[in-house]
Amino acid sequence: MKQRGQVVIDKILDTAERLFYAQGYSNTGINQIIEEADIAKASLYKHFQTKTDLLVAYVERLHGLWLQRLEAAVGEVSDPKGKLLALFDHHTKRQEDRLFGGCPFIKANDEAYTDDPRFTSEIQRVKARSKNFIRTLVEQSGHRQFLSDDELVDTIYFMLEGSIVSASVFKTSAEIQGAKRIIEKLI
Repeated sequence: MKQRGQVVIDKILDTAERLFYAQGYSNTGINQIIEEADIAKASLYKHFQTKTDLLVAYVERLHGLWLQRLEAAVGEVSDPKGKLLALFDHHTKRQEDRLFGGCPFIKANDEAYTDDPRFTSEIQRVKARSKNFIRTLVEQSGHRQFLSDDELVDTIYFMLEGSIVSASVFKTSAEIQGAKRIIEKLI
């Protein structure tokens, strides 16, 4: 059973996650978070002294959830090359569920306008972890060797990131699935 403090933190972060993704960090005020989380102002400030502290906690938490979901989706596939392609299917589903709102990390990075090293470091850690996750799958894939492992990692990473951005612009999963078809030819 969660302790009271953790329940409040979860309410705050759940609300911040929904609002930051839907309307942006800058367009979301602390008072709106307090109201929609149905907490006292003192409760928010007890756990997050500044809005930037809340942003950092949001990205850290989202990072952990993102990795769990990604590992679970890829873990459902037994074929090593299929695991690489499952990355695209996972991100297609995530974008469809989010109505093609784009990558929450890129959105936060582009929109938050903070030079707080904790935030910058966490966003960079998310993207580095994504690339390292892809690297592990590439190394285990037995791909055709049209490209070196490093070249294939970069290609998959850039195709995945770019197709997510493109899907958010065109509001269709065709962008991500098109990138998947290209990668399928390379592996």
